[in-house]
Amino acid sequence: MTHSFSHLSTLRGKRAPKVFAGTMVYLLCFAMVFSGFILPAPGRAQVTEDRILSLKEVPVPVPTAAIITVVDPLVNPIPGPGTNLNFQPLTVQFVKNQAALIQLGKALFWDMQVGSDGIQACASCHFSAGEDTRSKNQISPGLADTNFGGDGTYTGEHATSGDTTFGNSTVPFTAYDQNNPAGPLNPPNPLFNVPGKPGFGPNYDLVQADFALNGWFNPTALVPRNQPGLTGGSSNVTVFQELALVDSDTNDVIGSQGVRKSNFVAVTPGSAVDQGTPVVDNVFNVHAPPDLPGNVRQVTGRNAPTTINAVFNFDNFWDGRASFIFNGVNPFGFRDRKSTLKRFVTVNGVPAVKDVFVRITSSSLASQAVGPPLSDVEMSWALRSFPDLGKKMLSLRPLGKQLVHPQDSVLGPLSRATIDSRTGAVVGANGLNKATYVAMIKAAFKPQWWNAPDLILVNKATAVVQKASTNDPRTMVVSPGEATVVKADQLKSMALNPMEVSYTQMEYNFSLFWGLAVQAYEATLISDDTPFDRYMGAPTLGIAPKPNALNARQKLGLNIFMEAGQCDNCHRTPITTSHSVFQVQPDAQGVPLPGIEDGIIETMAMADGETANYDHGMYNIGVRRTTEDLGRAGTAPNAAPFLNPLDGGKPFPLSYVELVALKNRDALPPDVARFVPSQAMLDRRVTRGNFKVPNLRNELYRGPYFHNGDSATLRHVVEFYARGGNFPNTNIRELTVDIEGIPELRFPEFIPNAKRNVEALVNFLAHSLTDQRVALEKAPFDHPQLFVPHGANAVNPNLDLMMELPPVGSGGRAKAIPTFLNLNPQDSGP
Repeated sequence: MTHSFSHLSTLRGKRAPKVFAGTMVYLLCFAMVFSGFILPAPGRAQVTEDRILSLKEVPVPVPTAAIITVVDPLVNPIPGPGTNLNFQPLTVQFVKNQAALIQLGKALFWDMQVGSDGIQACASCHFSAGEDTRSKNQISPGLADTNFGGDGTYTGEHATSGDTTFGNSTVPFTAYDQNNPAGPLNPPNPLFNVPGKPGFGPNYDLVQADFALNGWFNPTALVPRNQPGLTGGSSNVTVFQELALVDSDTNDVIGSQGVRKSNFVAVTPGSAVDQGTPVVDNVFNVHAPPDLPGNVRQVTGRNAPTTINAVFNFDNFWDGRASFIFNGVNPFGFRDRKSTLKRFVTVNGVPAVKDVFVRITSSSLASQAVGPPLSDVEMSWALRSFPDLGKKMLSLRPLGKQLVHPQDSVLGPLSRATIDSRTGAVVGANGLNKATYVAMIKAAFKPQWWNAPDLILVNKATAVVQKASTNDPRTMVVSPGEATVVKADQLKSMALNPMEVSYTQMEYNFSLFWGLAVQAYEATLISDDTPFDRYMGAPTLGIAPKPNALNARQKLGLNIFMEAGQCDNCHRTPITTSHSVFQVQPDAQGVPLPGIEDGIIETMAMADGETANYDHGMYNIGVRRTTEDLGRAGTAPNAAPFLNPLDGGKPFPLSYVELVALKNRDALPPDVARFVPSQAMLDRRVTRGNFKVPNLRNELYRGPYFHNGDSATLRHVVEFYARGGNFPNTNIRELTVDIEGIPELRFPEFIPNAKRNVEALVNFLAHSLTDQRVALEKAPFDHPQLFVPHGANAVNPNLDLMMELPPVGSGGRAKAIPTFLNLNPQDSGP
């Protein structure tokens, strides 16, 4: 069976025994299936990983919630390990109607009114197979690169660290690179002049020739590699040798354009555009020197990951900062020890609003969903809080600027539009037949979260504004500030200072509604009808395999994926990622399994031959130098709700290996320790430069690829693995051992078998793992109309060039969505 490939070695990367044993299990599986032996139908046998072949068989994680009332504001009431919380289905305490919850989530996800500018929706960065395939104004200059920012210490609300120069080559290394084997080479040695991307800049329009960002004269030639055991200052491969065949290089990132730089002032109820003050942007500005009229939209420092199948991820975002445990307020889950919500209850016959902690399992999608709406790069002007967003959205008609197809699989019954009988076009009124979002929240959620007559008075001067993660220039309001409950009639007589703002309970709790609703919608976006799924069959569902679902070339590609390429080591089928709830196996209390292979902690012999612990499904594969983006080595924000009093006041780490290490020395508070497994740890723990393994489904329509958007086509991706990564020596201390090159794929321009193998693997990735419902935007992948910014007007940068996505109903569109730059997945160069 396919999963068995990844279970046969105690230390991942022990290639020879794993391949032999894996082959035997794989052949045995197919012998059983094709001989007519089908496993029992559902209800008669437990579903286990080694029996699951198709994504259809993978259970969708089901959230459960615990509510803990705050009695003493100075004491965190969440008990430590050994005391179970009363986790219950969401329908017990939160959700009144699941269908209404999904409707609310889809409306919020696609609504352009969410952005402070009344343009930017969540879907603006996730509109093509769940990702972003725009080409103009999509470049960020490496703002997270610690080589350009010392230790990257956060110094202010709008601090910019890292590299602010577009297109410059970062080879060789700058002075801050801890892995620089020979000392700083800054300015670059003239004998080693690697060109950058001089055309890159704000509002640049990408073309095929710009890729890969780290380019090679021969893209499949094995990069020279250190011998195991030679680390740090001992190296038998110099930086010059490692990168001698690099023809161009830049630390720039292909991300997603968000909002223009501005400070939030206030909401105008009934208006989709917030009150704000524009700020001169010294980075994303087409004028020299920068001035206000030259601002273009800011661009994120990482490529947008797909929302499709993201429900299976254990943590979300590339660095996993979107926690499996949703706290109802921000992305950081149980690492936030202070943020609470307001619950309206009756105590001894007296109605009252109580502060409560919320902990909801299987909800990293909800944790992810509450991040971008407040990011001062992605969707929000700086300093806007979730209660502010609630105040705006609750005054607006859902999707009021967009047409909704009357046959939309979720929102169709609520659409105000009609279909023209002559042309078939969607015409009529924008939005849904609900006057505001208030009605949708009341339909989806139980009254205890929204019907209090009291108001919540918030001192915005005490709001917690912090970076989204370590070495990230984005900031967001992670906690709205000190709040008191007042009666509506009392408020009239109170003397308020300019920083005090009142909110209804529904507005104050809007982050809870947002997170759970968007999660419920995204949980429906599962692409489990691919040729691969049909080829494998679904034994636990009684579905027989279809041997002809893949053609001969795709079967060869599958074989390379499983064997020669060892792709399945990290992209574990059928989900095609190892950072999944299915592999990490959290228990009913939200604690992930420890473990050696499955579970959150893995043990592996690293590329330098030494052994280390790291988070399951979070790897450093050498796309870029480790210090350009620390990834999983990041922390929760450096602010009071996230500081560890037992570790010198440092913010809690994102990685579980570091959390477990803290727990082992009794350096975690009980309320945090209860969500962390217990396991003996090695002294060496690898987190720097590690990123979540993305799922590989629908990759044909998801370019550019990798966390930094390095590659334009799947051929580029395959070439990367064939040569064994871009920085195998620079990153040797963190590099996963499986990034060692693939001999069977090298020199396809000279060797016929290599050419056949490369094309077969690309074909398998592009077509065998693509669900045609995604390609044609059929339900559940249909959507409302969307206007997406696609760069700025060359003459007037304040004006956006807009790209329209027409509304699509459940039947889908006639023609498949385009690929990135309309490229063929087999393309290697211009």
